[in-house]
Amino acid sequence: MKYIKVIRISGSYFAREFEKKGKSSKAIKIREVDEKTVAEQFLGGDATVRVIFEDLDREPIELSNESDADKIKRYLGSHFMENF
Repeated sequence: MKYIKVIRISGSYFAREFEKKGKSSKAIKIREVDEKTVAEQFLGGDATVRVIFEDLDREPIELSNESDADKIKRYLGSHFMENF
């Protein structure tokens, strides 16, 4: 599964993108997801997280459970570390 973490000045949240089938005005729907759900999927190796910086002009970062441990801890938190 692919999740996103949106980081803004006022805080951050996790979400999942769903693609709608058929005719719709918005082809992609975004729903907020609990951090625990994302952490479980991430640690199981079933998920990747794309970190988006909404208020900055930085490129998004793709993280998986095989990514650098420092980046995982920095952008996602210690709940996403295997040795937590």
